[in-house]
Amino acid sequence: MIDISGKRILIVGAGFGQLPLIEKSLELDLDIIVIDKNPNAIGMKMVEKSFPIDIIDVDAVKNLAEEYQIDGIVTMQTDLPIPTIGAVNDFLKLNGVTYDTAIRCSHKMETRKALKQKGVDQPNFEIVESEHETMISAKKIGLPVIVKAVDSSGSRGITKVSSFDKISEAYKEAKKYTRLDVVLVEEFIDGIEVGAQAFSEGGECKLVLVHNDTLADGEFMVPTGHSFPSSLDSEQENNAIDTVKKCVEALGINEGPSNIDLIINKNGEAKIIEVGARVGATCLPELVYNFTGIDWVENTILNALGEKVNVFPIKKQACAAVILESLEDGIVEDILIPETINENINLLELEVTVKKGDKVSKLRKGTDRIGKVVCVESTYEKAELLAESIKKEVQIKCLKQV
Repeated sequence: MIDISGKRILIVGAGFGQLPLIEKSLELDLDIIVIDKNPNAIGMKMVEKSFPIDIIDVDAVKNLAEEYQIDGIVTMQTDLPIPTIGAVNDFLKLNGVTYDTAIRCSHKMETRKALKQKGVDQPNFEIVESEHETMISAKKIGLPVIVKAVDSSGSRGITKVSSFDKISEAYKEAKKYTRLDVVLVEEFIDGIEVGAQAFSEGGECKLVLVHNDTLADGEFMVPTGHSFPSSLDSEQENNAIDTVKKCVEALGINEGPSNIDLIINKNGEAKIIEVGARVGATCLPELVYNFTGIDWVENTILNALGEKVNVFPIKKQACAAVILESLEDGIVEDILIPETINENINLLELEVTVKKGDKVSKLRKGTDRIGKVVCVESTYEKAELLAESIKKEVQIKCLKQV
């Protein structure tokens, strides 16, 4: 690999989701700048140059990027700053997602419009501006439907609605997490939910990796785990890969990683649910590495710096990950982890990101996760079972808030 030490990278965000980028950039000996609105975010303390700047303040980020003459700009596991990154890339003529593409990917309404224009398979949908219109659209599409904020990430503001008396609640939940005046109402497709990690370079989608998804029970559509390899048969998987490539092309994701959620319907057809022009969350970079040997985070950095990437698998190891979560809102009273857990050679990572006294929330959105378990095994089924069994052994006791 070409020596890139000393090149200047701007990492947008400093929370737990950005730590892999910060750690890899330190390993590559890059000149790192980190920004986050929260001056106490964990990543702010890991580098010499950190600035308390809101990641969606486009002008402030552009000014900082110009002042320091950065060579690349990156984020991962969140859609929120993607338009900011696109604007900086356009402004400084850097490699990566453009502003127009960022808008198409970050605003679910624009995603739906672009995919419809290019004829890419997706659910039926309606764009609404009021609770009354949400009800009309739900009746038109037919229950169950998905009501979602159009510009959020981390599964915020997304609700599955199975009865009309829940429409009002779902609409308010979506409005809570949007800065716009519209909300999406989408057809709920009964089928197999899977995801895909894709990587593009020079206008070509170089690789698509399809993985299994596990969602939280109940109305909040929050991913709780993933695994490789895909459970789909070869025909279904090839159809999913083709659909993802058409989707990426339709949205104009010509450079870097993308994270795609799909539903495989009863006819084996793949329908695009969500698209993010960034690395996936919920342990997906770790799983991609363990499954293929490809360092997704490093390649994301290289691509942002305009360097060649290497996204060719060198192995195929079944693996799975699940997140840790609190079963209720409250304050962490105690964390109990049996010492014998670490004796399992197939446990790769067990991470708890909260401590005693921290405030935690029941799982309603991706950022409510409080840790992770990553495992390998001979099959994805065994890896999933192992990850879930280890998760059950970790006891996080909470005091309910009054």
